[in-house]
Amino acid sequence: MTAIPIGELAHHAARAKALVESGETVDIIERGEVVARIVPVDPTHDRRVRSAAVGHRRPAFGGRPDLLTEVRRRIANEPIDAGRVNAALRELRDGERY
Repeated sequence: MTAIPIGELAHHAARAKALVESGETVDIIERGEVVARIVPVDPTHDRRVRSAAVGHRRPAFGGRPDLLTEVRRRIANEPIDAGRVNAALRELRDGERY
């Protein structure tokens, strides 16, 4: 078993990952205490990641995937003008802020 301080883990995550992949358990230490443990995956466990479980899609525009759709709808039938696009984005953003 290997122990790695939390600060070192932040800078050397690849090293910790390599240790775990080689079958070693890694304890994460903070202020002299074990706060977490990274263990190898059970070989009988299905290692494929379930996309629904980890939320494989990045949220667009701060979690508003509909924002881009709304901007596209507003400018769809007219030539693209950077000023209009910026104004539309500003209006949508400001409407959500307060």
